[in-house]
Amino acid sequence: MNPLLSIWSQPTKTLQYMLENKSVGYGFLIYLLGSISSGSIAMASTGWFGSLPLFAIVVISIILSYGGALIGWVAMSALYTWIGKLLGGRGKFSDMVRITPAAAIPMIWLAPMNFLVLAVYGSRLFEAPQDYSVTSLPLGIYFLMNLISFGVGVYGTVISCKGIGLVHGFSAWRGFGVVAIVMGIFILLAILFALTIGVLIFSMLS
Repeated sequence: MNPLLSIWSQPTKTLQYMLENKSVGYGFLIYLLGSISSGSIAMASTGWFGSLPLFAIVVISIILSYGGALIGWVAMSALYTWIGKLLGGRGKFSDMVRITPAAAIPMIWLAPMNFLVLAVYGSRLFEAPQDYSVTSLPLGIYFLMNLISFGVGVYGTVISCKGIGLVHGFSAWRGFGVVAIVMGIFILLAILFALTIGVLIFSMLS
């Protein structure tokens, strides 16, 4: 079984196969392929790279994306394990680490779309948007890409729910509960961070 292909037609069997047959090293490969596929696009319209050559921008974007993915892999696996146990699960962190990367497999298949956009727009893709626009891309292309990415992201969430349920020995719906709690934690942290920054700025200006 090739998880890169079977994840679309047999997600549950693929997750079971990864849990039983794949090492942690396979996760490094998945996140590397995902970073190559989507790392550059993730940096689109940021305006961070100035006049750097396109090749340098792509390489830096992939490195940053890969580093962030690896950090997120460990953090999410730990949270899925901990919160799952609070909800009655019996999973181990070592198993969750092997399952968590499966949710990133669908993102790898965005490579043809992302590479096409990169080939067509080149360095313009990374320019900061002008005239209060949300992107440096044509709006039609921007919204189509985001729609496709959103759909793939939803499917990735479904895979996460199934994987969490498999590791903890409960249903995918309870796995969804774990994902929802994790998302709630991050939203709360983001709000607290924004409030802290706001208070600091206000105190500096007053």
